Amino acid sequence: MKKITQTLLVLGVGAGILGVSSVTASANSQYSAARSRSVRLVWRKSMKRHALMATTGARYSKHLGIRYSNNDVTPTVVWYTDAHEKLYKKYKGHNAIYYHVQSADGTLQGWIWRGYLKPVTKTSSASSVTAKTNPDNPETYSPISNENTLIQEIQSLFPGTIADQKLSNQAGSVVYTDDGEEAPTVPAGETYIHLSNSSAVMDTANYQNLLTQAGYPTAKRAQYRGWHIGVRVQTEDGYGEGVNQGDAAIFLAPAK
Repeated sequence: MKKITQTLLVLGVGAGILGVSSVTASANSQYSAARSRSVRLVWRKSMKRHALMATTGARYSKHLGIRYSNNDVTPTVVWYTDAHEKLYKKYKGHNAIYYHVQSADGTLQGWIWRGYLKPVTKTSSASSVTAKTNPDNPETYSPISNENTLIQEIQSLFPGTIADQKLSNQAGSVVYTDDGEEAPTVPAGETYIHLSNSSAVMDTANYQNLLTQAGYPTAKRAQYRGWHIGVRVQTEDGYGEGVNQGDAAIFLAPAK
């Protein structure tokens, strides 16, 4: 009996250590049944697209059951809204409005209380990228560290579109290839746009000009409202033949 007790004690300690490790590893992503039961859905509706940021609070699943992440972990991410919901908080006796948001590349999403979301301002969001000479090879530019900024610039030029990871992957296979001159296969019903960049200053105005030159002025881009979009931008100079730094691939598909 003593040996069994000692064995159980060892197993219990081991489980405790594993439990602590698990909590530490997932401290920023947790499920709470109690939190989910504490609210009641009043309504959930689609909404217009707004660009917002959040540095406080947290991001949840649609009924608050899963906390995906604290917002201070993603302080520079620009969130785009596509839906909102009203939840009645049973123990507090009042309602709260949550917005459903996505990052520009579609890799992050969730519901954030609207009180934590603030409009994007020029001072809070980098709106351009300027290529800098590579000190190790003065004939080239240094790699761009934040592709997401470029993706957000381009997607903002297609108001009302919805970020789609599958389309983003398609776009990535175009700009991150050793044969950028070869036209990709475009699935039926989708639109593919390739932007060939030649500017060291890669800002929204630059991509707006490139889109106009490619036959997609403001009026034509507005026709894609409600469509899904995937964007990728080449961040390296001299990546491969036919691919330049700042080149972009855009795929658009109608909502199903």
